[in-house]
Amino acid sequence: MNLLGQRPDVGEFRKRYKWLALAVVALNLVLVGKLAHLQLIKAAENAAIAHDNIVHKVTLATSRGVIRDRHGVVLAASRESWNVYVVPARLDLDKTYPRLAELLGLGPVERATLEQRLREARAKDLAALKLDPKHRIREIIVREDISRDTVGALETHRAELSAVSWISVPLRYYPQKELTFHLLGYVNEVNKEDLDALPEGQKKELQPGDRVGRSGVEKAWEAFLRGQRGWKKVVMDARGNRRTAKEDQALIDAPAENPPVPGRDLRLSIDADLVSTARKAFAGQLAGAVVAIEVKTGRVLAVYSKPGIDPNDFVTGLSQKQAEAILTNPLSPLTDKTLYEAYFPGSTMKPFHALAALGAGAVTRDSHELCEHVLQVSRTRFKCEGFHGQISMHDAIVRSCNVYFYQLGKKTTLDKMSAMDAEFGFGQRSGVGFNHESPGLIPTTAWYMQHYGGFRTGFALNAAIGQGNTKVTVLQLAMAYAALANGGTLYAPQVVQAIETPFTDAGGGGIEQDFPPRIRRKIGVDPGQLKFVKEAMAGVVNEEGGTAYRERTTKVMVAGKTGTAQVSRVGQKPGIDPHLIWYFNRDHAWFAGFAPYDDPEIAIAVLVEHGGGGGHNAAPIAMRMFDEWFTRIKPAHEGAATAPDGKPLPSASKGPAK
Repeated sequence: MNLLGQRPDVGEFRKRYKWLALAVVALNLVLVGKLAHLQLIKAAENAAIAHDNIVHKVTLATSRGVIRDRHGVVLAASRESWNVYVVPARLDLDKTYPRLAELLGLGPVERATLEQRLREARAKDLAALKLDPKHRIREIIVREDISRDTVGALETHRAELSAVSWISVPLRYYPQKELTFHLLGYVNEVNKEDLDALPEGQKKELQPGDRVGRSGVEKAWEAFLRGQRGWKKVVMDARGNRRTAKEDQALIDAPAENPPVPGRDLRLSIDADLVSTARKAFAGQLAGAVVAIEVKTGRVLAVYSKPGIDPNDFVTGLSQKQAEAILTNPLSPLTDKTLYEAYFPGSTMKPFHALAALGAGAVTRDSHELCEHVLQVSRTRFKCEGFHGQISMHDAIVRSCNVYFYQLGKKTTLDKMSAMDAEFGFGQRSGVGFNHESPGLIPTTAWYMQHYGGFRTGFALNAAIGQGNTKVTVLQLAMAYAALANGGTLYAPQVVQAIETPFTDAGGGGIEQDFPPRIRRKIGVDPGQLKFVKEAMAGVVNEEGGTAYRERTTKVMVAGKTGTAQVSRVGQKPGIDPHLIWYFNRDHAWFAGFAPYDDPEIAIAVLVEHGGGGGHNAAPIAMRMFDEWFTRIKPAHEGAATAPDGKPLPSASKGPAK
């Protein structure tokens, strides 16, 4: 054997070696090519992916516009609130989540529900990342409006809470609480239906967690109040923790932040002091409404509907118990009684029908009728509250004689009275611009023919005293009495007086757009006849025997009209205590009037639901509001008290009331 000779298998290896070397070289060329592709050709794209993995855009909430009354009193603003956010894809559900749930004080059911939600979100994000490395993982909100103590606890355990953050965000706040509920409305979180309903070009304007106006001024002026959210870039590590070191901040490219744009502020025509006075004056009454109007502009000075609800309860969501209590309340606290609900107006319509009769020549100022308590028409007996004997139009208004107005209705005809009512804005929406407004109903002969298949004289008689099928809103009545007071100018009611740019730490702020008064129409009524009717209305309050005489004020001369409107009798109603049925069968109490008589400035309409007599129950509320306006509220804003103009006021001794 030749020990120094070449082994036969070595030659075979040498034959294969060149192929192995060629394979190694080829493999290295592939690796180098791939590396060059990644480092050179794909460098920018890969750098962007790496950058996006650590630099994230965080949404910055905007603050909703502030709503103020005419003198700057804040009615709606934003307060500081803390929300807790989690990045599910980076959250350790076995270690971090139990600690987070403990610090947030979650109960067993809430804890399990949130954990399931986080697991589902985590699974979706991780699956999406496998398909698309550019997929942005989500940060979701898990708790809203946490307490300061909870924020402190989270800060203490920050090192244990990877992928968890807590951020200060503005939350809507209503300092006046239920006082402004129906006027301002409320905000709450958007739902899927809201997001789906957005036009394609506006899809990014709202996101889950945003809050929008649901009723009142908040809803009607949503586009101005909402503002625009912003964003800023933050650095996050692989565990979902935010990094704030200087070298980390250097990784953030420009622009680093897009500040949020706050919503515009609104200046309302409302006087918060007068609304507060209405609430105090309504003490002891279960339900009703008040509207006060600035006579010479049509601006709304006060709207108050009772009962109300604290709108702050809606911001973070009602509990099931709260929602049930609201929905089953027979006094309907959700209903805006100033303009959504329409009521029988009773005798508050008599001044308008007196003008209709005088204008048509059906009666004169000196016309008298005999009131013997009952007027028999065919087989129907139409009753009056008193035995007035021979009575003139002036005294019929002062003492609210129904028989006189039954006769007036027959002579004037229904359609002529309805035409005058329409001139003063009844039977049509006022265009106030918020909430659902009822048009009310002013029936005509044609309406009765359509709905009753015929017309009877009794329809006109009932309409003459504001009964039958006549229905008005409190807002309509207040606007109509303002038109009586100013000589026949019917304004459109105005609640928003101006849009203002928000005030900031850097300054600025001021009127962006001012809204002047809007006239709906000039009513064609004879000035002498209008003066005659207004004198009678002054007698309602200031003449002995007037239906509001006992409740009159000595601070200012008021002219007005009481009303006691019959309601449809009810039996047992679902949700109503049987012992309270008597209440729901009581008449509605009304008063509408204006002051000062010689140079009117303010008109007020008051409705007390099921309050009984208007003179006893509605007039005192209006008189207190007139008192406060002229002796405290208005002088406080003007800097000095002003004595009301007009005739000498009668003494404060009590007299009869209806």
